[in-house]
Amino acid sequence: MGNIFVFFLFAVAMIGTAFSTTYLAFLFWTLVNGLVNCLYSGSMEALIYDTLKQEGKESEFDHWTSRMEAVTWVGLSMSVVVGGYLYAVNPEAPYLVQAIVTGVATILAMMLAEPKIDSVKYQLKDVVSKNIAGFGELFKNFRISYLTIIFIIIGFGYYVAADILGISQVREYGLDTKLVGWVFGVGYIISALASHYYPKIKNMFGEMRLVWISAGMLILSFLLAKYVGVWAGVGLIIMRIASSSTFRNSKSIIINREIGSSSRATTLSTLTLLTQLPYAILAIFIGAYIDKTSPNQLAFVLGVGMVGVLVIVQIFIRSYHPGGDKSFTLP
Repeated sequence: MGNIFVFFLFAVAMIGTAFSTTYLAFLFWTLVNGLVNCLYSGSMEALIYDTLKQEGKESEFDHWTSRMEAVTWVGLSMSVVVGGYLYAVNPEAPYLVQAIVTGVATILAMMLAEPKIDSVKYQLKDVVSKNIAGFGELFKNFRISYLTIIFIIIGFGYYVAADILGISQVREYGLDTKLVGWVFGVGYIISALASHYYPKIKNMFGEMRLVWISAGMLILSFLLAKYVGVWAGVGLIIMRIASSSTFRNSKSIIINREIGSSSRATTLSTLTLLTQLPYAILAIFIGAYIDKTSPNQLAFVLGVGMVGVLVIVQIFIRSYHPGGDKSFTLP
């Protein structure tokens, strides 16, 4: 029932955004959209994992999560191309189409069944305590704390890239609205293919190594952005988009394996919150910096910052011995 409400609220938010004529109205519906993202984050992923666990098939999670990601990216590839043309015709059209599609999703969500394994229902008043429990789950031991910090740092980079830098960088390279749609459409198709074949790629490299490979591609796309031409820059953006599905799949498999079912959805939502929180705090400064410089300059600074923070984390991890615990192994 929770997903049904979230889908319905998102459809309403899209309609409200389409017909907003003042800044305050646009701000209100943006806040509603943010609330929707908070409510949705982690719920579908937890539903899939716990359903498989209930049937004793959690070892197949990599197969199903990669397929789910692939379908998502295919949908995005089509919508971003169509959205570019719709926006050129009427800026309200993309939002209205999203509302219609989400309405269909709301109907389909009524067929979802909550898995009975470790299923816990709680009221709105329990939100704070459950999020505290999710926070505790993410930092319950040294190994999971390390993984959580790494996922937050890399996830923050991908979030900024998707929310601000991607379109801004393409526009800085001089491409018009329709070409922007095609660039992201190609990136999403490649990402869908990478997600589809993720189980095979994972068997070749391993989940944690793929996290680092994805992070390397992300950071490289940031560091080189302002030093390359239009098509090389577009190529870097497409590479970054494609690598994001590999990161998301790897992160999903690793973190779901480490946490319990009783608070899975809340823990995953808390991880999303921690990933996006730095952006929420720094958004004003990020916007001001882009206005003074350029999106590609911000990308360079972000890349340098990510390298610095990740190096500091690695130095700390390798020099710290958690109470003499020899069981910890660096992933």
